[in-house]
Amino acid sequence: MEATGIPSTHFSVLGPLRARRGGRELELGSPQQRAVAAVLVLGHGRAVSMDDLVGALWESPPQRPEAVVRTYVWRLRHLLEPAHSQGEPWHMLQSVPGGYSLRLADGVLDWELFERSVAEARARKAAGETAAARQLFDRALALWRETALLGVPGPFAEAERSRLEERRLDVLEARLETMVELGDCADAATSLTALVEAHPLREGLHYLLMSALHGSGRQGEALAAYRRVHRLLGHELGIEPNARLQQLHDDILRHTAPAVSRPEVATRRDRAPRQIPHAVPDFTGRTEETERIRDTLLRPSPEAVPIVLVTGMGGVGKTSLVMHSVQTVLHAYPDGQLYVDLRGADGTPLDPASVLASFLRALGERDAYIPTDVSERAALYRSRLAQQRVLIVLDNAADMHQVMPLLPGASTCAVIITSRNGLATLPVSLRVVLGAMSGEVAMRLFSRLVGAARVDAEPHTAHRILTACGGLPLAVRIVGSRLAARPEWPLTELAGRLADERHRLSELTVDAVTVEASFALGYGQLDSHARQTLRLLALPTHGVYDLRTASAVLDIPSGSAKIILERLVAVGLLESPALDRYRYHDLVRLFARRLALETDSDRTRHAALGRLLDQYLVAAAESYRVIRPGHTVARPLLPQVPGARCFDSVSDALAWSSSTLDDILTLLTQTASSHTDRAATLLLLLDAVLMNAHLWNQIIPVATLIADAASRARDPRAEGRARYILGGALAEVGRLNEAEDQVNRALEASRDREADVYAMSLNVKAIVLDYRDPGTALQRYREAAAAAKSLGNLSLEALVLGNAVQCRLLGQGMDEQTVRDSVRQVRLFRELGDRQGEALALYRHSQVLARQGLLNDAVVGYQHALDLLPGGEQDFVRAGCLIRLSEVYCRLNELRSATECADEGLLLARAIRHEHLEALALRAQGDASFAAGRAQEAAHRWRKALGIFQRFGAETLAISVEKRIVHGYPLA
Repeated sequence: MEATGIPSTHFSVLGPLRARRGGRELELGSPQQRAVAAVLVLGHGRAVSMDDLVGALWESPPQRPEAVVRTYVWRLRHLLEPAHSQGEPWHMLQSVPGGYSLRLADGVLDWELFERSVAEARARKAAGETAAARQLFDRALALWRETALLGVPGPFAEAERSRLEERRLDVLEARLETMVELGDCADAATSLTALVEAHPLREGLHYLLMSALHGSGRQGEALAAYRRVHRLLGHELGIEPNARLQQLHDDILRHTAPAVSRPEVATRRDRAPRQIPHAVPDFTGRTEETERIRDTLLRPSPEAVPIVLVTGMGGVGKTSLVMHSVQTVLHAYPDGQLYVDLRGADGTPLDPASVLASFLRALGERDAYIPTDVSERAALYRSRLAQQRVLIVLDNAADMHQVMPLLPGASTCAVIITSRNGLATLPVSLRVVLGAMSGEVAMRLFSRLVGAARVDAEPHTAHRILTACGGLPLAVRIVGSRLAARPEWPLTELAGRLADERHRLSELTVDAVTVEASFALGYGQLDSHARQTLRLLALPTHGVYDLRTASAVLDIPSGSAKIILERLVAVGLLESPALDRYRYHDLVRLFARRLALETDSDRTRHAALGRLLDQYLVAAAESYRVIRPGHTVARPLLPQVPGARCFDSVSDALAWSSSTLDDILTLLTQTASSHTDRAATLLLLLDAVLMNAHLWNQIIPVATLIADAASRARDPRAEGRARYILGGALAEVGRLNEAEDQVNRALEASRDREADVYAMSLNVKAIVLDYRDPGTALQRYREAAAAAKSLGNLSLEALVLGNAVQCRLLGQGMDEQTVRDSVRQVRLFRELGDRQGEALALYRHSQVLARQGLLNDAVVGYQHALDLLPGGEQDFVRAGCLIRLSEVYCRLNELRSATECADEGLLLARAIRHEHLEALALRAQGDASFAAGRAQEAAHRWRKALGIFQRFGAETLAISVEKRIVHGYPLA
């Protein structure tokens, strides 16, 4: 989807990575930024995780690589949507849980245009329209300019180059085959001679070269070509040429070889079984999976039976994919196609013996000669299939016991299996694990079902409907069919019904087909322990469970939990995206949660959520202790949880919080009223994490829920904790009047009850006053520092002293007390071993040095602070250091360094959405521009900074910018 008013952006990957908009080439940036763009472009329409992006750039990533990736994403967003307004959602490059998703319009990527032409060419060829197929192959290959992703670095690009080149060779081989079939043998032989030399182990090319030479009347050269490949394969691999090559060689010796051996004209039996069901006419998407299945079935191995296994949850479209994929390969299996629904998911799987009997009858065996013993039936079945080219489709298989007797022995046959069970020990040629459809593909299918005009009239409503379907093809088909049958229905009516999670599953039904029934089949196969596991784990709206967290919710050892969870994966009710990681599809979660509400007692459900809270409470307390050593707020007794997490470093603690924060915030929202005290405690213990990542906007609605719940429950301790966090979050985003109200209520609730929270709230109170009444703010800082010192909370004392220094710096004065406070806050953090705190203190202390005129000492201080913080840690401190460095460099007349630091600081400030720092960076940019003689540019920067300061009510800072606009810089 493109941003409103901006032409579609076209991307090219079949050569150097390029992007064009309206005929103009876009500059995609540095090589590493182009590598990020390549992953997003080739993965467009689906979520690309942060891990995938990091892995695309580095085999051995640096520390905290996520910050680098976020910077590249930020730049790409502005490149793709230059008219984007701050505060508006991004339309093309969107944030999704755990990563990003690029949304492209249809037909703007050359790779997809290539694949579209190839698919049409193969269909035309299968229909006997060889000349048309050749033209389409030519059109596809013309899209290739040079080596794919030329110049793009990184492991991902290297792997994709190999994959795309292999695909190009496959299509080139198919094009040459059409040339031979059309009698253009001489030109084909010329091209094939060079290709065989470049790719000597591709037996298909040797086959075509021999056919082209023979078709040109050059039998001697064709036989010589066979001798060369015979020697090459024997020398390189120790094997004989495949059966096709050997047969062609024999035919040439007998002067009977056709130009190309075409399966569609091979001998066929009039009575061969043709059992494959029809494909759905509106099948949409799954292009890559379709091609992989077709390629596997069209290129059988001479040594083993090709077996394709398609797995996935119920309703994900396994059978539809298979029926669609096999339609254009049936000609390759002229001796018949067998099909059976093994009913593996409904609890009544078919007996393999009865299936064998049915297959034998279809192959022409009379009942009187079918053995009664299953092993004898299997042997006869394999004998009947020997030397035959038969495709066997085993749909909805239950397990290995059911599948193994139905496998043929002849490598001329092929098998394709669908199953919810992963059938891990099955020796397969291709395993396709089918997940939910991307949003783009789901929208295409929905449009085909409902009508494009109807969807175009209500695009946002259509998106809401598909979001509720979670990309599950069965759900999309159900809602599409319902709307298609009711053309008078507005989309908004169904969207409103689906928005209510309590009734969503009941809305996903049409003509006795329901999503819920698909899930119920798997649920019915479970024992009581597995059923309760499915229900209880669905209670939290959780992303990905690891074993530790799942076992805590279930209150069982992790080994026992693993056995049950793997059972749920086996029946398609859970997904396992990584080793010992488990997640629900959204609709399965709703199904299981509804069962929990109907089956499990209030006490059982309450306890499960409480155990998950306890798990996070202990981990959050440990992360707080590691991130803020010396702070006493995390010392109170917390629940004892077996196997509680420990963190060896600040980086480990931050990595844990980064991966779990979304789940924690969702859990806090769920438990605000039912577990208010623990929810407030967990919220408080996120303080260090939130300050590091500057995620205040995310925390405001959660903290509001908990604070209000605590107020209703008359729990002042919980209310004080929640309102302290809420007040601080509101202050950080500039909502000062609301912040002051909340922090006043926090002070009232925590007074005489929780001294640490009271002192912390005093600190926030002072922060709120900083902008409007620095004198009173300084008094509050002194009170907070004294309270922290009396508690022995050295971490809080150092933090408050630093804030007091910052407050003093905001004004024009400087006194000895400020200098002493500045030195003490650095010393305290250093003695505590608090690396992040020391960096923050150095940032403040260096401002003091700069105010004293010790500019070179200030530069050293800022650089030391930056050295203490790897990318991704305390980005607001890093941004502040860079901005203040720019100011000092400007005073030293090192204007290039000043500009570079201001630019980098602005980029970081915007990445973390810290508007106060953004305004400071704009002011610094203006200063550097003015000093360099670019007065108009400077005035533009200053005016933007002034607007932000005025919106915040930061009068002192606003005045400093107004003076610059009037008098220039340095100020008189």
